[in-house]
Amino acid sequence: MKSTATNLAKNMISPSLWDIYKDVYFCLFNAAYHYLDGAIISLWNPEGKTYDRIQNRALAKKYISLMSRQNNKTKYLYGGNQDMSYRELSVSINTSLINAQKMAQRCHQKAFYYLDNGEITLYNSADLQQHYVLNTHLLSRLSHTPMPKTNLALSSLSK
Repeated sequence: MKSTATNLAKNMISPSLWDIYKDVYFCLFNAAYHYLDGAIISLWNPEGKTYDRIQNRALAKKYISLMSRQNNKTKYLYGGNQDMSYRELSVSINTSLINAQKMAQRCHQKAFYYLDNGEITLYNSADLQQHYVLNTHLLSRLSHTPMPKTNLALSSLSK
């Protein structure tokens, strides 16, 4: 039987990936006040694998349907790097931390963001003990650059 310490280590996100998650920016689809509380969960590229536009569209549709059963209002946004050359379609949903973790796990995401009055905390979906407070407000993490035509979060179309 595996020890608890072994299981915890197995669930930890690598430092290099964790650093990428900590350097997040957002591009909002609606006014900023809609996003100040609750979870931000990516709908694309589950398990850190890169999918093409068609595959990600199908995944997003599936996950949006799943989240719509929560009866909480959802808002859409992109999460990515500062210039949005890498961006993933995400959803903002006002829900509890535990429910956010369950939704992130159902969407097969390694991590998610949780906002409390605009303050952002990054959480490991498998283990809430691995978390990082970004010490910044959502408004300081908004990307103000024009959206690039290409998106590094999408792989080439499968043949």
